[in-house]
Amino acid sequence: MRKTHVFMTLVGTMVLLCGPWLSASSVSVGSCLPGMTHFATIQAAINASPQGGTVLVCPGVYPEQIAIFHPITIKGVDNNGSNLALITMPPGGTGAQIYVQATGVNLSDLTIDGSNNGATGCGQGPIGIYYWDSSGVINHVAIRNEVPTGQPSCFDGDGVFVVAPTGGASTVTIENSSIHSFQFTGIEARGKNANVTVKGNSIGGNTTGPAGNGVAVWLGASGTVSGNSIINVLEPTSYTYSGFYGAGWGVVVLCSQGVTVTGNTIGDTQAGVVVLSTGSNCAAYGTGNGDSNTIIGNNISQTHLFDGVYVCGNYNLVKSNVINGASEAGVNIDGQCNPGGSGYFNNVNLDTVDDACATSLVDPSVAGFNTVGSNKAYSVSYDALSGLIPLTAGTCNNAPAAPTGSGTVMPRTGPPKPV
Repeated sequence: MRKTHVFMTLVGTMVLLCGPWLSASSVSVGSCLPGMTHFATIQAAINASPQGGTVLVCPGVYPEQIAIFHPITIKGVDNNGSNLALITMPPGGTGAQIYVQATGVNLSDLTIDGSNNGATGCGQGPIGIYYWDSSGVINHVAIRNEVPTGQPSCFDGDGVFVVAPTGGASTVTIENSSIHSFQFTGIEARGKNANVTVKGNSIGGNTTGPAGNGVAVWLGASGTVSGNSIINVLEPTSYTYSGFYGAGWGVVVLCSQGVTVTGNTIGDTQAGVVVLSTGSNCAAYGTGNGDSNTIIGNNISQTHLFDGVYVCGNYNLVKSNVINGASEAGVNIDGQCNPGGSGYFNNVNLDTVDDACATSLVDPSVAGFNTVGSNKAYSVSYDALSGLIPLTAGTCNNAPAAPTGSGTVMPRTGPPKPV
């Protein structure tokens, strides 16, 4: 989230798709499936598979970076009581571990580990799975240790990155997966034609160093984030951008519209759900403000430093959320991220806030333009509070002095298109 422009290095070594096509629709990697055509590497099996084919991966360790340019299914299989098909980064590898530029690419029952990467400078990754103008489903996949080895202060390291930068479209479902030990973002969707369905995943457990977001949907991307567990996304406050823009966010919707965030469990972050409209980013990318998004039925707890739900956009609905242990407000409506263009006509209703500084905190410049309805409050110092973040130290007993560092939200632009 201190979201600097970073240009990711693509797959370190691209393997050309030049192998002869097989007539069989399924092949295997490893020797656990007798009678099937099998290969020693996943890349070789992909290259030899027809469009729409299936690659079955036997339990084992596969130190390779994979590039996919045609529709295919890659699935780990169970053999002799093990189903760990582990894809590791080859020593010194940078960029994406699995790079996808095709429609209909489905990945399941795999483990992807970014340890041993060779990222020595910012912008080199690693990224677990990268969809570029592509579509598919990621199901029951574990992604871990996506942290640049040589640059602990980089804002690199994604579990899944979905982008549509060249006029194409990316539509990806990420479900039932475990994504942890990343440095930047667990799941990131970027661009006007990127759409993600993020459901039933476990996301969090960032490593030492800067950490960004559990899920980021931004710069015109759309989608639904539902039923996920997003825990432990915390930014060390010692880094350069140590204020609100440098905090660890559970879910962030930046310069995007129509995103639904519902039924998630979010805990141990510095802000739970953030809807943001930064004038410089939204205008530069022509994506509009963080408007008309829905944040409903989430259980948000222990937002250290800041709010359960922060909204700096227009026409957003924040309803029926349960927020426990917010250092500042249960729900914050702010008009300062894009003065004069954000913070209007939002509706906050039927939320339950327990153990917070305030049930609601509203920027006085936009107070008359929003609806703060019937919300339940327990163990709060103020039902409603007028002001801006960060609150003055001591405003509430449980509101510590928040860091005041500045910064702008600058998501990555992505690597160059492969030649």
